[in-house]
Amino acid sequence: MFINRKKFTIVVLVTLLIMVSTFSFAQVKKRYQTVVLRGSLAPLDWSSNDNPLTYNQSTKTWQSNPIQLTGGKTLQFKYVYDDQWMPGGNLKFTPPQSGKYVFKFHPQKERKVDVQLVSQYQGQATLQVTVPSETPQWTNLTLGSSLNNFNYTITKLKRKKNRVWTIKLSGKPGEKFTYQYALNDKKYLETRKRLRQATFTKENKVYTDRVVAWEKIPVAKSVTHDFSYQPSIPNSKEEVQIRVTVKHYGNIDTGGIYYTTDGSAPVGKRGTVKNGQFASLQITKSTTKGKITKSTLTGTIPAQENRTPVKYIIDVWDKQSQGSQFADTNSLTPQGATEFAYYVDNYQTPDWAKDAIIYQVFVDRFRNGNPNNDKVGVDQLPYSQQLKKWMGGDLVGLKEKLDYIDKLGVNAIWISPVYKGPYSHGYHPASFKKIDPHFGNKQIMKEIVKAAHKRGIKIIYDFVANHSSNRHPFFQSALEKGKRSKYYDWYTFTDWPNKYETFYSIKELPEFNNNNYQARNYMLNEVVAYWLNEIGIDGFRLDYAKGPSYSFWVDFRHKVKSIKPNAYIFGEVWADRKKINSYAGELDGAVGFEMQGAFYDTFIKDKSMAVLNKTVEQNQKVYPDEYVINTFLDSHDMPRFIFEAGNNPQILKLAAAAQFTLPGTPIIYYGDEIALSQSGDHNKVNTWKDRYYREPMPWDKEKQHLEKPNLAVKAYYKKLIKLRNQEIALRRGNYQSIHVAEDILVFARTYKGEKIIVMINKGKSGQSFSVQKILKQKLNAKDAVVNLMTDQKLTTDREGNLILHVAPQTVGIYELN
Repeated sequence: MFINRKKFTIVVLVTLLIMVSTFSFAQVKKRYQTVVLRGSLAPLDWSSNDNPLTYNQSTKTWQSNPIQLTGGKTLQFKYVYDDQWMPGGNLKFTPPQSGKYVFKFHPQKERKVDVQLVSQYQGQATLQVTVPSETPQWTNLTLGSSLNNFNYTITKLKRKKNRVWTIKLSGKPGEKFTYQYALNDKKYLETRKRLRQATFTKENKVYTDRVVAWEKIPVAKSVTHDFSYQPSIPNSKEEVQIRVTVKHYGNIDTGGIYYTTDGSAPVGKRGTVKNGQFASLQITKSTTKGKITKSTLTGTIPAQENRTPVKYIIDVWDKQSQGSQFADTNSLTPQGATEFAYYVDNYQTPDWAKDAIIYQVFVDRFRNGNPNNDKVGVDQLPYSQQLKKWMGGDLVGLKEKLDYIDKLGVNAIWISPVYKGPYSHGYHPASFKKIDPHFGNKQIMKEIVKAAHKRGIKIIYDFVANHSSNRHPFFQSALEKGKRSKYYDWYTFTDWPNKYETFYSIKELPEFNNNNYQARNYMLNEVVAYWLNEIGIDGFRLDYAKGPSYSFWVDFRHKVKSIKPNAYIFGEVWADRKKINSYAGELDGAVGFEMQGAFYDTFIKDKSMAVLNKTVEQNQKVYPDEYVINTFLDSHDMPRFIFEAGNNPQILKLAAAAQFTLPGTPIIYYGDEIALSQSGDHNKVNTWKDRYYREPMPWDKEKQHLEKPNLAVKAYYKKLIKLRNQEIALRRGNYQSIHVAEDILVFARTYKGEKIIVMINKGKSGQSFSVQKILKQKLNAKDAVVNLMTDQKLTTDREGNLILHVAPQTVGIYELN
């Protein structure tokens, strides 16, 4: 055969060019359509789309507009792409100085922190410092200054020669700044009575400094435990293996564990115990790379009796030298060490919590039962402004509507905080025990608990332990008297009286220092005991549970269970599974943020049912069986599900059916059962977005336009509630996916001899499934299949065949016996 090689070559080249062009086009195609930056510090926030990023075709990255940040303040942030939160925990960035910064998002490396200072400054100052001979060669020299809020971990100098370090800083000409040197941490400051001072100039003035001595010198580069112990939830028969990782340049050859079992704080150093008991650590592995050695040390804490809180601290040292260093703070003293903790018990959560259906009441928006305690003049404001204020809901109103809640079929009520405080949401407590008069009083609260118990309903109170209002008398005392106040150490002042640790940098919310044992004893022995004993509640939902330390939650569990063993405690831990799971053993359960995200993705964003199935299976794989995940569709902190679903009640019903048939204890946010939506779009306001998430519960059917679709949703909810209460397989059964596709999910819930098949079809066409294929066996005449949504009993044909049908955008729930 004759081949024209010239033409063949041209054809091949053209084909290759087409392939390369196609490949290049595929490579540069944007992975997402929108990317938004959200974060913990202004001007960022956690709910708006006010900080969108722009795609840069040349760098294949998304880039923000310049954003003004304050030096030294750590920002927690996340990217939201195509309206979905990026997975995993929050990213962190601490600006080395105040200025405008640009954030870059890398689609191929989503968790890369790429933030660059773009502010242009004409002034400069160069610092050149000589350090003393005892300074370890391996350590970093850092600068804390008025530019970075005296954060001693972020501004690093460069070594110029053996003992000389230098750094060039930029700022406005004529601007003065104060500073001090440290060895990578505030714990290792230079010995000096006064701060140094410098001025930015256009000529770049050089300041020549000398450090005379250090207050303390680190023993190792880092000592890390990070709660690395096994088993993670020990019982009385199990020893606990402790693992520590040390990165060091000099010699480290031993370590120690100082632990207590009586609730007190452990104290010890270099093998000498001042409070508690001692267990040694031995090096089990060491590897050296370059100049740094990485050593693993292990030790054992003996088995303890059930219901024992174990607390411990860890240090490492070189036998031939002085001093030691503690994990994970790298403190040189036991007072500054991280206090680790775990709880020894036969870990079990209350059965009623596993069987519960929780109704969340946001008190100020639920029912106005006593107009006499209303805020005057609020009703004269435009409605959108009223939503920012106290709107009259109170405990009397809740008591009046207990029958309504009871008739829904739920068996637990989560009551939002009713602490005395400045805001209607209750999360700014000016007292941890007093009830705000706008809500009612202690007597009414006790009457609610008593009346609920008569109906077989448990009461869960929303507990705030992480912070108080700045109006709290304890904080006011510390603010006014300083160290003369008994409450000074109940908060953490970094520069009294103006600077102190807060919740997400909100000055109104100083952190309550539960690591101070006097403050902790007050919180546990007076506050916790008050709500359990005096008020009589049955459990706590724990606001911002990742704020207080694990040591605190160990003591919290011990206290709660000693007062009321059957009390239920579950936490709000808005994080990844690893972090959420780390509270198993201390808490009975957690709020199921992953499931909420999966419900949203599957039914509102119309993603594949595989997303929902994968989330369930990952939960099953990660979380212990006793750790209760509380599922929800929406809450006081996020938009109404029905609003996000375009006010389509069918989408809400599909999501509710999934929530009530999949594993987890379901929470109904008040009004979901009647498709309560939003009067305004939260995306169109820059402040108080959550006003629309917390609209008043409508009780006047005509005034509030409760029409047939809403009432149908209520009937549907009541049916789901009834089914879950009746069928133990829906509450405690094992989960097994049977068929997973774009628009349909078929799964089984099995408990002992009971099997329930659930078919959720969000598609536009009907689906049919053979029971024989589902069960992988034929049925006989004695086998019963009941459609639980219609109570219809289904029978097989002569060959034992049975086909189950599920119509478009509906759910089928079948019981097989």
